[in-house]
Amino acid sequence: MYQSQEKTTTPLSIYRRFKDNFEANYQLILRNVANFSEHVSYPFSYVTFVVIIFAWFAGNFGLGLYLAKTVLAKWMNPVYIESENQKKIHSLATLVETLEGQIESQTTFIAALQKIIQGKSIKHTTTKPTISSPIPPTNPPKEGQLSPSPKNNKKSPSRGLFPPMNGTVTCPFNSKSEHYGVDIVAGEKEPIKAISAGIIIFADWSVDTGWVIAIQHYNNLVSISKHCSVLFKKVGNLVRSGDVVALMGNSGELSTGPHLHFELWSEGVALNPEDFINF
Repeated sequence: MYQSQEKTTTPLSIYRRFKDNFEANYQLILRNVANFSEHVSYPFSYVTFVVIIFAWFAGNFGLGLYLAKTVLAKWMNPVYIESENQKKIHSLATLVETLEGQIESQTTFIAALQKIIQGKSIKHTTTKPTISSPIPPTNPPKEGQLSPSPKNNKKSPSRGLFPPMNGTVTCPFNSKSEHYGVDIVAGEKEPIKAISAGIIIFADWSVDTGWVIAIQHYNNLVSISKHCSVLFKKVGNLVRSGDVVALMGNSGELSTGPHLHFELWSEGVALNPEDFINF
């Protein structure tokens, strides 16, 4: 009597069958649909397929790590984002600190300018301030020679200040009576000139002193001309030494006649113009 033998499925047989199929070589053929002619063929196996897939994933993983630390770090790396935010915060804090310093400096300058325009000296000093000239002497003395005396020159080269107007001083500087300037009388509508290069920081009307023009010069020096009849410059205009900025007049309630009230200030301290300028 014939007795059929059925094939038993065991783990070992499954493994051998999988191994045989996995290591088997195949050929990938591309044919022309029109005539079924072979166009190109590639050797192929599951091992090759697995290697290609593994290499593709490994390449993408490596590329992702590289981009995550370079190009894509600003979006993907929390540490990088936090570091960049800290840099921005530090930069903004530095900028805010700088702006606060500028605002404080401008506030101090505006307050000092307001007091100067009002004719109020911020502080008094017994030591006469010195003004260094932005214009060097044209012929500096040689070693062993004396410098020329300022009294022999209309414009002292040691100070480089140009007379604002040629005229006669009728009322001198007197800090005790709060007359922080000199009154100069000259011909009608005599031109008023800049004593040195600078920038116009104030040019407007005042009830007490009429038309007023103030110039900021080098070394924190400010010159102010009051009671003008006409102003030729505006705030922000640059002027050179000797440029005409206004005409002498009789404007303002405190004016008693055509004249120039000229003031000289250094860091909020009223200076006697006659100590620095030969009128």
